[in-house]
Amino acid sequence: MMEFLASIENSGFATWVREANTVLAYPTVLAFHTFGMAFLVGTNAAIDLRILGVAPRLPLAPMERFFPVMWLGFWINALSGVVLLSLTPITFLTTPVFYIKLLAVMLAVANIRLLKRQVFGNPANLDTRPVPMEGKILAGTSLAFWTVAILAGRVTAYSGFVQRQTALAVLIVAVLVLLAGSITPRVRSLLGWSRYYGKTFDDTRSVSERKMPPWNPS
Repeated sequence: MMEFLASIENSGFATWVREANTVLAYPTVLAFHTFGMAFLVGTNAAIDLRILGVAPRLPLAPMERFFPVMWLGFWINALSGVVLLSLTPITFLTTPVFYIKLLAVMLAVANIRLLKRQVFGNPANLDTRPVPMEGKILAGTSLAFWTVAILAGRVTAYSGFVQRQTALAVLIVAVLVLLAGSITPRVRSLLGWSRYYGKTFDDTRSVSERKMPPWNPS
């Protein structure tokens, strides 16, 4: 097996892409891989965030047009990824993190198909009404899968120590983001009340004439 991988790594094509002093070699392949990932994950993330409640006034139906863009990005990413794998196959295929990336990508792609069938396949979900919890779970797992795939792909070239530290840092940031997301609505509600009571100092109307804002702690 190692001899076969070594023959791929030492092939004329892999050697040219890896060592040629031209922008048409490794830089171009890497650019295709980057653009493919941007089209795939970027459009998928936009759909996921809309399903989770971001931009709720935006109808979901027009976002179905993003799916062809996602599949275009997937195939660009897959083909360029095969080329990048051929440059150092022994290193990649003997690194456990690389298999974590592949598994995360496969799960994310399967998640896209489920999302299209279960969310976009139901006409009741395609206006501005909130998407049912089943669709939101799929959107959340989609973001999680892509986060793992991108993180694993990024740290593949580094040592085990850097990989562990990066994973820990991402976990900490994720917890902080979740905390910020849960606290922000409460802070906005409290600020709304503070602005209201700040205005009442100069309000000459009687208390019974003032319209109290509804209390919404969530």
